Amino acid sequence: MTTGSNILLTHNLDNRHYLYSQLENGLKVILVEDQTSETCSVAATIGNGHFSDPADCLGLSHLLEHMLFQGNKKYKTVDAFDTFLSLHGGTVNAATGSEYSHYYFSVNNENLSTALDHFSQLLTQPLFEIESIKKEISAIDAEFSLKINDDLRRLYEVHKETSNPEHPFSQFSVGNASTLNTLSLKEVQQRLFALHQNQYVSHNMTLCIISPFDTQTCLELVKAHFGSFANRQAPHAAPLPALYLDEQLGIRIDIAPLKSARRLIVTFALPSMQHLYRTKPLCIISELLADEGPDGLLGHFKAKGFATNISVGGGIEGSNFRDFNVNLQLTEAGLANIDLMLETIFQYIEDIKQHNKIRYFDEKSTLLSQIWQFADAIKPTDEAISLSSGIFIYPPEHLIASEYILDKPNLAVVDEVLNFFTPENMRVKVVSPNPKTTFVSRWYQTPYNVSAIPSSLMQKLQNASCNPLLKLPEKNPFLSRNHSRIATDAQFIIPQQTFDTADFNVWFGQDNQFELPRGDCYVSFDCQAATLGVEAAATKKLWIALLNNHFQQRYYQANVAGLNYHLYSHQCGFSLHTSGFSANQLMFAHELTEQIHTFEDFNKHFEQVKHQQLQSLHNNLLNKPINRLFTRLSALMQQNTHTPLSMVNAIEKASLEQVYDVKSQMLNNRYIESLVFGNWHKTEAEQFSSSLYTQHQKFTGHGKLSRSVFDLSQQRSLLHSLPCNHPDAAVVIYYQSPNAKRRDTLLTILLEQLVSPVFFNFARQQAQLGYLVGSGYVPFNQHPGMAFYVQSPQYSAEYLIKTIRDFLQKFTVDLQQYQKNWNDIKQGVMKQLCQNDANLSMKSQRLWSALGNRDYAFSQNKDTANELTNIEFSDLMTFVKGLVIGKNTGELILYSDPNHKISASELSVAQVTDVSEFKKHTPLVE
Repeated sequence: MTTGSNILLTHNLDNRHYLYSQLENGLKVILVEDQTSETCSVAATIGNGHFSDPADCLGLSHLLEHMLFQGNKKYKTVDAFDTFLSLHGGTVNAATGSEYSHYYFSVNNENLSTALDHFSQLLTQPLFEIESIKKEISAIDAEFSLKINDDLRRLYEVHKETSNPEHPFSQFSVGNASTLNTLSLKEVQQRLFALHQNQYVSHNMTLCIISPFDTQTCLELVKAHFGSFANRQAPHAAPLPALYLDEQLGIRIDIAPLKSARRLIVTFALPSMQHLYRTKPLCIISELLADEGPDGLLGHFKAKGFATNISVGGGIEGSNFRDFNVNLQLTEAGLANIDLMLETIFQYIEDIKQHNKIRYFDEKSTLLSQIWQFADAIKPTDEAISLSSGIFIYPPEHLIASEYILDKPNLAVVDEVLNFFTPENMRVKVVSPNPKTTFVSRWYQTPYNVSAIPSSLMQKLQNASCNPLLKLPEKNPFLSRNHSRIATDAQFIIPQQTFDTADFNVWFGQDNQFELPRGDCYVSFDCQAATLGVEAAATKKLWIALLNNHFQQRYYQANVAGLNYHLYSHQCGFSLHTSGFSANQLMFAHELTEQIHTFEDFNKHFEQVKHQQLQSLHNNLLNKPINRLFTRLSALMQQNTHTPLSMVNAIEKASLEQVYDVKSQMLNNRYIESLVFGNWHKTEAEQFSSSLYTQHQKFTGHGKLSRSVFDLSQQRSLLHSLPCNHPDAAVVIYYQSPNAKRRDTLLTILLEQLVSPVFFNFARQQAQLGYLVGSGYVPFNQHPGMAFYVQSPQYSAEYLIKTIRDFLQKFTVDLQQYQKNWNDIKQGVMKQLCQNDANLSMKSQRLWSALGNRDYAFSQNKDTANELTNIEFSDLMTFVKGLVIGKNTGELILYSDPNHKISASELSVAQVTDVSEFKKHTPLVE
């Protein structure tokens, strides 16, 4: 029989309707009726991951995930579901984890039933054809090769190799040609069928649908498409062994990264904590260890020059284990004082053990309740994945509340968990350049060493006592317990300019859509000094980093209390963005702007911050080739964007005196634009803007600076080579549209929507160019353009360029056949333009972007939608032909190839060798 329940714990402001149900065949479903939803989001979770992989076919579960998209008994065409969704406003994706696999999609509301039919067939009736298996093994091998230099993967493998070899976590999970070709293709096919038949069964699968339809209607759709699924359970799995053997605890693991990094990662091995979700002991412990105030761990280590950053609480998690990490980014001095840092960590843990922690329960419970009631909406597909996964973990009544409920505070439980935070239950990972190593990991070739922690150090750590220089955080001064909604004024539903001078503009608006006690405040500084070249840009970057370093310590508790800030550089200056709860936020924003102007204690952390910035830029130079090519494209196209290498050279030369000079130059001659949008009265916004203007009047002002891009349309196609330390070849071909008018912008978007699934299928499935392939709409400062990209472990860059160009030629010739999809694509773009904002943050961001684009009527989307109605397929055909023959269209080819250099004459293009010379002699376009 079908069981259903509406008795799910929700908060009192939640207007959605929920239904938890179990079908007759055992499939468990959570259905969410959200009347504000403009699309449907669906997720299925299967209780199977790479822990199920047989030892002689590692990566089988990952291969199975790939194979489900390679055709099924009803929809035999490869990627049929992806193609269907691309025509109906949706996307699909999947991920294989250790114990669960997730499949999720979004689709226009009117196509939910057909999409569910595709989805059910994809999950339950795969073909597993031999030729497709062969292709997907190649795709997985390309995916493996793509990440061969990824330090996260490399560290993860060392983690696996130093865990219990009897635990499935220790197995290689991604798979590659070596592991998946151990058996014959026929044997792999048989393994796929067996794994699917055993694990992809009704009792081992859950489903979540978030849609505007009532829950009963959705339930009938689920029954129609999943009800005939056989009533079966997965085979009973044997209990998992311990994740670590005794000899794998109380050890130090030294690891050599590829990128420049110095890290101390202290891991405590815990049992699963999922059952303690109503007490959340790890939340309490995390917040105490992560405190970034002057008296916490990070503040102490910063004062000694040992560390620059901390993150706490992360770590792998499964049904019988939970790692808890204290992760510190180190300086060279920190690397030389690991033992002392470990001693300090245990002194702080001892302080936590001895301290009465009931106040922290109260603060955490208050904050979780506020976040739950007043949270900005999250991406629906992410929520669907969370809910479908949650069915495996939480009782139905707490599915919605699991992340936020803290109704069983218990100091004894926290103390019990703290008993696992001991030296003998610890693993210490030290990531550093050139450590002494004795092992090399099998698949990612990571050098590492394992050694027991010396008994003398163990004894020190076991006997650690409270350190008087360390203190647990005081009562949070930023935590507000009163979050009330104001009455909105119809005059400000669309932001209005409340302060208007030639060099100072403030806009104010109120939200009447989401009804949350939240808001966003943006303040942008355009500074003439920021446009004076790479030296000014680099020193500005240092100054902003020094300010953020100061804010991190001073305002950490504000972030904890739901008041967030983001201080960042942009092409023409810098911006401050505050967000979160509206209570006290404008005072907070004002204090931050004051600090920007008055804080000058840069000497203390100058060398640390400079080293951090250099390390980050150097690491950018080690990114995978496709990422580096897009970074270089940005530097080539934008007047005030510079290459990472030129920034490295400038920062290396930067002095403390230059930082003071740049600060003065930036602030002394500027233009300010601000948006205050959210839950504030007009008088509050006026008070904030008046104080900001009073501050501004002390300095010289100028007008808003131009965000020009370089004009490629009046010159030959261009070729630019970028050397990368990577075995793969990579190519990005960028097409700049003729102009930034609304019509050309729309035609570029429409073309990208039409060509994207076609090119992906061609490059990945037919030509098998590589794993990382695609196309995308790539505007620079609102000037439209699009890019095609491929990174390949097997083909040369020259071959990739010719293949992409040949594809576009053929696509142009065959364009007429895609007319059948025209109305669907046009309707999809129209929906994107006209859809409501998903949450308050996105709405604020859209309004702020409109100001940046000088759209002072905030009507760009509406005007663009009106323009869209006048565009016909014949217009797109003319546009595409112009793009391919280069009529008023710029083509810029960027490539990286370790083995072959391309002659510009062979491609009939002009070579760009020097970025600065190119920018000096290329005209700009607004």
